[in-house]
Amino acid sequence: MTLHIEFAPQTEAWINAEAQHRSLLPVDLVRRVIEERAANSAPANHPPPVVDAGNIAAIAYLDRKLKEDATDDPEEIRKADEELDELRRNLNANRAASGKRLVFS
Repeated sequence: MTLHIEFAPQTEAWINAEAQHRSLLPVDLVRRVIEERAANSAPANHPPPVVDAGNIAAIAYLDRKLKEDATDDPEEIRKADEELDELRRNLNANRAASGKRLVFS
């Protein structure tokens, strides 16, 4: 059985950019986020849940996308970094305007 998960373009762009910023593969970023959220939401006396089939499919999808979209073109990398910086500024501005804590420092 194959599970196809499609992300909104903005979500996919954020995952790719954040993974690049952290020097991770998108698949590893997603895996870390899933594991962190599971660990933070699990009661202290229970182990975190195992990554399920849907998450594994999402991780595999992101891994494929990374390989398809990989580039070593400095101009493309510069543009992606600028887009990520702009996204972070906009997200922080929105949170600041609503009185919430900033996500990006």
